[in-house]
Formats: sequence, structure tokens, C-alpha cells
Amino acid sequence: MAVVALMAGLLQTGKGHSFLQKIGLSGTTANYTSLAFTDPQSLPTHLSRSIRMKLSFDVTNTSAGPRGYHWSLMLERAGRDKRLAAGEINVPAGNRLTVARTVRASCTKGRARMIVRLAAPAESIDFWMNCSPRKAGKP
Repeated sequence: MAVVALMAGLLQTGKGHSFLQKIGLSGTTANYTSLAFTDPQSLPTHLSRSIRMKLSFDVTNTSAGPRGYHWSLMLERAGRDKRLAAGEINVPAGNRLTVARTVRASCTKGRARMIVRLAAPAESIDFWMNCSPRKAGKP
């Protein structure tokens, strides 16, 4: 029973799927990229004057081959975007990698939106913060 459970677990990995496809026991899988914040509960709800905040997100590559992704971290206020950070990440087939950056951001009135963007495929995730002159963080 333990051997069956172990084999079933191994066949659920990216390499296991590839093996099943090669021997004709599985069809091709959909190739996609997913993008998600690693800890959405920790995202700030308020933003104040010039604070440093740590943000992290995961990029998952389900395709059969490695993929390179260009990403950017933007702050949108009053309809204007400001790039806070950018880079490139190479994600092996069937894997997920985390990008973590500390950025400086500020606003004192209205709302601001933090956006993580991938260039290709064009995907993004975001969250909103209320701007205030008081200290930033969770309510």
C-alpha cells in the first residue's frame, strides 16, 4: 500500500506527468503561468509617507520547458504608474519560484494600487491601499 501511495505521489509531479506522457498513459497538460502573492494576508492596507515595504510573489511555470519572465512592480497613484522594481526570473519546467523585494513607496491622500506585472504572458496581480499621513501598516 505504501509503494502505491508513493508512486501516485511521484506521478503527480511535473517529471511524473512527463513520464506518463512518454509512455502514452496521459495526454498533454495545459501549459500556463500563474502569479500570486506569497502571503496576501500580510499586504499593507495603508500607505503613508515614504515607507519601505517588503513584497513577495510566486511565479509558477507548468509548461514542459523552462521559461524566462520579465516582471515589474508598479505603484499607481492618481492614474500614474511609478516603477519601483523590475527584473527577470527563470523558472524551470513544472516549478515555482519566489521573488522578494523591499521597495520604498509613499502617498498621503486618496488610494494607491501596487501592481506586479509579467510582460509575457501578460499577467498581473494587484492590491489597493488607502493613503494617509499617519504611519502605514495594517488597521
